[in-house]
Amino acid sequence: MFTGHGMPKRMVGISTQESLAKFKKAGAKHDSNNQKPPKNPKGNYYWTVHPKERACETCKAMEGKEFIEEPERPHPKCKCEIKKHPLRRPKRYINGPLTGHAYETFTGGDHVKIFFEGISGGLTSGVHLSTNHDHSEQITCMSFSSNSTSLDASQEPPVHWRIHMVAAGSDNVMINYTLEHEVWSE
Repeated sequence: MFTGHGMPKRMVGISTQESLAKFKKAGAKHDSNNQKPPKNPKGNYYWTVHPKERACETCKAMEGKEFIEEPERPHPKCKCEIKKHPLRRPKRYINGPLTGHAYETFTGGDHVKIFFEGISGGLTSGVHLSTNHDHSEQITCMSFSSNSTSLDASQEPPVHWRIHMVAAGSDNVMINYTLEHEVWSE
């Protein structure tokens, strides 16, 4: 069977956000039955089609659509490019005040951003940051100022993170922090 664009029905693209909404709805339905939510059978990717300049109408109709499965080529000797992309995962935020030290442990993607906002302290206030992925740095964060850093793990997600933060400087150092990471389940 063919759609109005001349593509077989199995190749009709849908937006990634629409696909994720369907997976979330199915996951919620399974959660209510105390079962594990379904996983994307093809992995954590989507595909896009990029037609060549002289592509046929069928290939041109596939441009701009996102496919949850790798699309088949609509005809023999098709030269159009099919690209694989990672799914955009929802973000999770962990917030907290830092006056002494804090540990944050979570499972996430291979990239974490941390934002710091200085509440009180002196000119030398900051944070000593270290992770279980051999990363260590000193971040300056005086009163009424902000700073941020990005962390990368050298492994494929999901990544188990353990982040240790220590307030540095005078006795009255208070810094608010926000960790931003992608949501991954094990």
